[in-house]
This record gives sequence, structure tokens and C-alpha cells, in this order.
Amino acid sequence: MFKKYFTLGLLLVLLHTANGMPGLALGQPREGEGRVQKIKANVAKRGTGEKARVTVELHDGSKLKGHISQAGEDSFTLIEDKTGQTKVLAYSDVDRVKGRGGLSLAAKIGIGVSIFFGALAILYGAACGNDPFC
Repeated sequence: MFKKYFTLGLLLVLLHTANGMPGLALGQPREGEGRVQKIKANVAKRGTGEKARVTVELHDGSKLKGHISQAGEDSFTLIEDKTGQTKVLAYSDVDRVKGRGGLSLAAKIGIGVSIFFGALAILYGAACGNDPFC
């Protein structure tokens, strides 16, 4: 008798896990809400002003380039580079926000260190020539 109930219980647990049962996941945001929260956090991280240059991809496939002038609770304001137009974009309409404007600090440091050691190797080779004990 115990084996029957144990098997039935195990079967129900497996079916429950396989279906995912999204209705029982209390307190978790829905998939669309999580995406909106990520975009909102990304916009907040970039800040506002001339230095907050971004490329925004919308759900319809269009891309806008400009800088963020304001960030609100449900939307943010983008000033386009080419036209200077101000557009208010809802976070739910945005597919992706990417930053623009060059290399990261780590990349710049890596390039600087590489140039330094490359120049040092060239100077060492020029000063020592073919002398193995230099």
C-alpha cells in the first residue's frame, strides 16, 4: 500500500516539475517584467546628460542613437544625435540599450602596457644588437 502512494506522489512531483507550474511561483516577476527591470537598471546605470550616449533597439527593429536626458519610472527621454529630436521611450517598447563611445578602462590600460613593453623591447634590441651578454 505504501509503495502505491509513494509512486503516485513521486509521479505527481515529477509532473509538477516538468510543467513548471508558473502559477505557484509567487513573488517572482513575469518574464516581460524582468526584461523591463533589466532595461530600467541599464538606463539608470548609464545616467543622464551628454555623456550618457546609447544605441536603443526597439521591438519593431528600429535603432535610435543619442543620449539620455531624463529617466523616469515608466519611460526615459532620448535626444537623437542626428536630428536633435526628443523622444520619450517606454521601457516596455525597448528591446536593448547599448552604450557607445569607445573602449573600457581595462582595454585602454592593456593597450598602454602593451605599447610600453613593445617599445622597451625595441629599445633593448637596438641598444644591445647581437651582443648576447648585454
